[in-house]
Amino acid sequence: MGEPSTKNSLIKSAIQIFRQKGFQMARVSDIVSDAGVAQGTFYNYFKSKEEIFRDICNVFIDQVQEKFIERTEHMFDGDTSDEVVKNVHQVVRDLFQIYHENLDVAELLFREGIGNGGIFKEIYEGMLSLFLELIEEQIEKAIHRGFVHIEDAQIGSVFLFGLFERGLLYFMLIRKNTDLEKLERVMVDFVLKGLSFDYNFEA
Repeated sequence: MGEPSTKNSLIKSAIQIFRQKGFQMARVSDIVSDAGVAQGTFYNYFKSKEEIFRDICNVFIDQVQEKFIERTEHMFDGDTSDEVVKNVHQVVRDLFQIYHENLDVAELLFREGIGNGGIFKEIYEGMLSLFLELIEEQIEKAIHRGFVHIEDAQIGSVFLFGLFERGLLYFMLIRKNTDLEKLERVMVDFVLKGLSFDYNFEA
């Protein structure tokens, strides 16, 4: 099937071409030309541009999912409000890191993926359902423990996902050069106040 470096080169070029031309206008010939390989080589790894796009998105989603599950499991754990605040900071910081390291792919998924429907709609909605379920579960846990006061955990989870997704893309992709330490502080404060977090709760 060829060397892993060839596949990686095709993926890197595909990301570049999709960003430059948009998914609909991009062609396999553009990708192989950028990668410096023969067109037949592309088909040793991928059946179509749809398949390479899906592969690119799935790798990104898997990384986000792994880190998100790892952190959100303990997002509202802690015996003091300081411990909870620290955990929320860590979740936000980890998301910053993942988006920063995969910004080109995040842009492709959220700008191209949704608009093209079909397989891309499936990828995005699958990711959305997973993350909303994880966040909702943690909010419900916090409500049960009595230090978060919000009427509906499901609605709260949608608001938080939107904050993370669109907020990070805007400040990292459009604004760029954003003070990430300041963004983290404001985002965490926004999250906790939006959930009516009790900074003086006793476990």
